[in-house]
Order: sequence, then C-alpha cells, then structure tokens
Amino acid sequence: MEKLKILWFNEYSGLRIAYKDIVVVFDPFQVLASNIMPLNYLIISHEHFDHFDLKLDIELSKSAQMVLADLESGSRLRKYVQKERLRIMKPGDIYKDNNISITAFKSYHPAVNPLTYFVEYSGGPKIFYASDSLPSLEFSILAKSGIDIAFVPIGIAPGASPRSGSEMVQILKPKVAVPVHGTRFEEFNSLVRARSPDVSVKIVPRDLEVEVEV
Repeated sequence: MEKLKILWFNEYSGLRIAYKDIVVVFDPFQVLASNIMPLNYLIISHEHFDHFDLKLDIELSKSAQMVLADLESGSRLRKYVQKERLRIMKPGDIYKDNNISITAFKSYHPAVNPLTYFVEYSGGPKIFYASDSLPSLEFSILAKSGIDIAFVPIGIAPGASPRSGSEMVQILKPKVAVPVHGTRFEEFNSLVRARSPDVSVKIVPRDLEVEVEV
C-alpha cells in the first residue's frame, strides 16, 4: 500500500499532499507560507478569494518547482513568476515531469476558467482534486484511471452539498473519498456508504497532518 500525508489547512479546499518527498499544494489561503513549505508544485484551480491569494502564491512560488494555474489566476501571476516555472492550464492540458503528471479538467463552478485536477505521482498514487466543482458525467472517464483518493467539496460553494459530493464520488469511483469545503461530514459519509459502499470515506481534521494509506 502507498502512504500519503495530507494537511487540510483551511475551511475551504486548501491542501498540502506529500507522497514520499514530493509535495503538492492546492489553492492555499488562510495559511502562513511557512506552515506549508517546502513544496514542489503549487496548483491553483480558480480566482475566487478562498482559492487564490496573490501575495501568498507569489511567496510560495519562489520555492516551488512549478506553478500550475487556471487562465485567470495564471494571468495575475504572470508578472511575478518566472515564465519557465508557470504553466497556465486549460481543460485537457497535461503537465508532466519525472515526478508527476497533472491533467486539468473542467470545473462546474461559476468562475472565469475554473479547473479540477487529476494528479498521478510517478509510480505512486493517483488523486483527484475537485476544487468547488459540482458533479458531471464528464468525470466518468476518470473512473477508468483508478483514482486512489478524491477530494470533493461538500458545501459553501454554490450548489455544493453532501449530496452533490456523494454524487461526485459515485461517478469517480475512488478507493478513498475525502470531504473538504464544508462541515457536514457525517451526512456525506452516510450518503457515500449508501451510494458507493466500496468507497472508504476519510474525514481528515483541520490543521493536522494525517497519513492515509491507499
């Protein structure tokens, strides 16, 4: 089994995910840079305030190997991040190096060019970061990829709820589902058990790094 270290550091979808010595940070906000460094990859899904903090992202980008962002967020970062370390993504784009492969997918959320991300660690686990997205059958293609962990929103964002999160899980068919961007964890857990009994739900605490096996 593979082990991932997960830190959920705000009430939204801010995540630091470490596999061995490879660290990915998603949508940092409401956190000190020093609390989530070091990092290799900084990934931004869209420009809303709870996912994009320009000052924080500029600080983190100085030590990140690569910054990947949606068009709107990437355009704002362009003058602060070296060109060779900034990749502006759109649905279908793939970034790949020796450590990782990151594919951008559309996010069903009212932002300018919002994205979700499918991340494959080289020789390791596969994760899906749903950001604020609502479920869509377009994500069913990812079920064939064998997702190990899916991070899904269960509130706060327009239309997001434990039910929409459980529908996302039903489409993605991950081994493990982690609810974020909300607080109604037990309701989500009950719905997933009813809809997708083969999926394990992992409720991670805020501001405490935990180890998850997949």
